Amino acid sequence: MRPRIESIAARLLAATGTEVERREDQTGVRLIVALPEELDEPHRAFLLAALADADDYGHDHAGDGTQQAWALITGGTQ
Repeated sequence: MRPRIESIAARLLAATGTEVERREDQTGVRLIVALPEELDEPHRAFLLAALADADDYGHDHAGDGTQQAWALITGGTQ
């Protein structure tokens, strides 16, 4: 499971250029990344490919007005 988490996190970082926040709980690991205001098509495709490898994913607006993408990897975090 850890290699999958690390792979998705690395690709989220590469796609956005922003630090990936990691939150773990009994459900699994949620990776959260702030989205830049502009994202060209190659980086957008790379971001979507990384998200597609997660068990669930989504998009939120943070309290400070920034947009975030998140990826959830469920199951054991071992």
